[in-house]
Amino acid sequence: MAFYPFTAAGQAYPRNQWYVAAWSHEIGEKPLMRTIAGEHIIVYRQRSGDVAAVSALCPHRQMPLETAEIVNDQIVCPYHGAAFGSDGVCVHLPFQKHVPAGMDLKSFHVVESTPFIWLWVGAGKAPDMSRLPFARSLQPEAGQTLLFGLKTFHVRARSQIVLENLFDQSHISFTHPLTLGQRCAANGPTRPSEIIDDENHLAFLRLSPAKDTDEALRALFPDISAKMRIKGRSELFGVGLVIAAGSEIIACDAEGEPASSMGDLVFFHAITPETDHSTHYFAGIMRDFALDDDAISNSYSERNDQVVREDIRVLEAIEPYLTEADVSDEPNFVTDAAAVRVRRRIEALMENNPAARACEPVVGL
Repeated sequence: MAFYPFTAAGQAYPRNQWYVAAWSHEIGEKPLMRTIAGEHIIVYRQRSGDVAAVSALCPHRQMPLETAEIVNDQIVCPYHGAAFGSDGVCVHLPFQKHVPAGMDLKSFHVVESTPFIWLWVGAGKAPDMSRLPFARSLQPEAGQTLLFGLKTFHVRARSQIVLENLFDQSHISFTHPLTLGQRCAANGPTRPSEIIDDENHLAFLRLSPAKDTDEALRALFPDISAKMRIKGRSELFGVGLVIAAGSEIIACDAEGEPASSMGDLVFFHAITPETDHSTHYFAGIMRDFALDDDAISNSYSERNDQVVREDIRVLEAIEPYLTEADVSDEPNFVTDAAAVRVRRRIEALMENNPAARACEPVVGL
C-alpha cells in the first residue's frame, strides 16, 4: 500500500540519504537526544571538536543516555555505569571485566557543515558523500553575510507534506494573509522562468517584471535605481534542505533590464523525519545587507517564526486524515506543479533505492 502522498512508495521518506540532525550551535559536551528517522540517538561534541552520534538507549535496561556524563570522550550510563566510546563500543563495566554480547551502541556517520549537523540515514557501512546537500548560498562569510533567526520546530505531521508545503505558493493568501499578504491574479504565483534539475539539486527560478522602486527599498539600498526586479527562487538540495522565497533585489537600467544585484535575502528550511508521522523542522534566515541592523533581524525573525507556526497549524490539522487518503484520484491545481515535481523526485529516489528498515550501525567513527 502506498504511503500518502506517494502513488507507489510504501514508506514515508527516503533512506540512504543525509538529514539534518541538529544545528551546529546545539551540540556541546552534553548529549543532545533526538529521534531521527525512527532512531533514538544522542549527539555530542568530543574534546577534539568533532561530533559523534550513537544510539540513545543503553542496551542494558534501555536507559536513555541524554543525561549521561561524557568522561574522556566516553559516554557513562547514569543507571549502571556502562561506558561507551564514540564508536558505540562498550569499553568498560564497573563490576565485571567481561562485556556481554549486545552491549554496543549503534554509531552513525555525521558531518558538520555549519550551520548544520548532518546524519546519514541508510543501509551499509559507507555513506554516499555525493548525496550530502551543499548550498553555497548558505555558507556564511564573516563580514559579508549574516546568519540569524535559527529556530527548531516540531511538527506532528509526516515530513513529505511539510516539504511540499514549502513549494506551494498558492496557499500564501489563505494561510498567511496577515504575515505575507494576500495575492491576486496580477501578483499571485507565476510560472518559473527557469528550472534546474540536477542529481542533488532542484530549483525553480523566477524573475519579476520591472517595477518602480518603493521607498522601503530605497531606505535599505540608497544607491538603487529607479526601477528594480526581484529574482526569486525555491530550491531543494538533497531530500530535505530547502531555500524557500529566496529573494535577490536587482537594480535595473532605464529599460527595466537587470543591471546589478543590491542584496539577497534567503529563508531556508531543513525538513527531517522524526517518525512516519512527525517531523523536525529547522528554519533560519541569511542576508548580505544591513548586517548591523538588529531591528531588521528581529523583524524578519519574528515574521518567519509566525509564518512557520501558521504552516504547522495547517499541516497538523491535515495529518490525522491522511492515513485513509488516496492520492491516485486527488485533484491538483495548476499551482501545484512545483510541489508535485518535488514529490515525484522523492518517490523516484525511494523506488531506485529500496528502504533500509533501520539505520545501520557503523564502526570506527
